[in-house]
Amino acid sequence: MTVPPVAHLRADGPGGAWTRVAGAALHAGTAVVLHASAGSWSVPDGPGLRVLLGREYERYRAAGHRPAARARFAASRRLVKHAAAAVLDVPADELDIARGPAGRPYLRGCDRLGLSLSHTGDLLVLALSLHGAIGADAEPLGRSGCRALLAQRACTPQELADLRALPAAERGDAMLRLWTLKEAYTKALGVGTGLPFRTFGFRVEGAAAVLHDDNGEPVRPEEWMFTTHRIGTGHVVSTARALPPGA
Repeated sequence: MTVPPVAHLRADGPGGAWTRVAGAALHAGTAVVLHASAGSWSVPDGPGLRVLLGREYERYRAAGHRPAARARFAASRRLVKHAAAAVLDVPADELDIARGPAGRPYLRGCDRLGLSLSHTGDLLVLALSLHGAIGADAEPLGRSGCRALLAQRACTPQELADLRALPAAERGDAMLRLWTLKEAYTKALGVGTGLPFRTFGFRVEGAAAVLHDDNGEPVRPEEWMFTTHRIGTGHVVSTARALPPGA
């Protein structure tokens, strides 16, 4: 069975063509990654937002001393609910977002739709899958250079060797791709920071990546698909997607 590729869509605001494309792609077995500006999903506080956020409204209010964080929180939940509503064909305010033990959001009573949120600056990223767990992470490209100390703490010996083999100017972005892949994988597993990054690694080939153990040997290729993409906003977005049996 051939696994369809991950679909990347811009989703600036409720409605529009992205809802139809995302729904069709998900039901066809393709994971979907939505990119959006937090500002395009912003909504003022009031009765409508209280209904939309449901049980998470108190968390939104608790961030009152940080207006930017509160606005981003509301925008991200609005994005999740409208995207899930488009896929499930239900009203957005009927969906209830909960959080697992590691902080991963999920839709209460709808385990079949896997989702993962990431944000950096004004960029929101939402990954969705109807066929298993999924994780996503985003970082701005060119943000920091290689950060040798970070690489030493987060990379396997094979990853460090691969980074050293690159021209110096390329190592920073390559490190970010590895970092976001590791973040995406631990999000998909639901373990947060419980899995040390130096205990697993990735070999990146174009937009695809293969999971390796700390000795550089491939592991679980039939269970997971990993992607890493540079998007037009100047960010790298990576995903980890659990594959259905027999894929």
